[in-house]
Formats: sequence, structure tokens, C-alpha cells
Amino acid sequence: MTRYGWILAVLVGIFPLATHAQQAGPELNATQKLGQRVFEQRCGVCHSAPAPVFPMYGPALYKDLVNGNEDAVKEMIRNGDSRMPGFKLGLKPSEIDAIVEYLKTVPKPPKSTAPVNAPMGPLD
Repeated sequence: MTRYGWILAVLVGIFPLATHAQQAGPELNATQKLGQRVFEQRCGVCHSAPAPVFPMYGPALYKDLVNGNEDAVKEMIRNGDSRMPGFKLGLKPSEIDAIVEYLKTVPKPPKSTAPVNAPMGPLD
């Protein structure tokens, strides 16, 4: 395999392509698609696993956590807390609303296969 082939194979293995876009279920509407895009750009760094064997920095977010808690989720996104930055200065209210609408379509992820004591990267 050529050098570029190996690089491509490593990148595909480390960064799965559009994991949320491959979810089973109904098509996303325009608001949910916006929410998906903003989530992948802003939230996916911490709330999506780069690969099944690596741990996430933040909890997995899915519809069962969001349904009925929309206002609390929006407040968390806006203001953050001690472990998460707030995004009220970086996201429009409509983008925060779109993220919540998108999360209401995300099924519960399977249990992580990452070891409990897996290194957390440079923040250890």
C-alpha cells in the first residue's frame, strides 16, 4: 500500500465519517440538519467518540436525555458549567434551538468498548 493509502486508512479508522448522519430513522428536516452540522462542528469534539475504542470527554447526547429537558439543555449550551464552556457568544439562539432539535433525533448509542482506565489524552 502506498504512503497516501496508509494515511487515508488511518484517518478513516480514527475519524468515522458522519456517524450521526448514518443513523437509522426518518429524514432530518432543515432545522435538524442545521443542528447536526453545528453539533458536529462545535459539540462533537467532546460529545462524540473519534473511534469506538477511544473514550469521549463529555457524555453521549441522545433523544432520551433531551426529550422533556429541552430548556435545561439549551441553558447548558448557552451558559456551560465548570466542565463545559458556554456558547451564548459563539452561537445564535436559532443554532442552539437547532442543536436541541437534532439531538431529539439521535438514538441512544451502544455501550462504549473503551477501557475504563483509558488515557484521556494530553489533559491527563
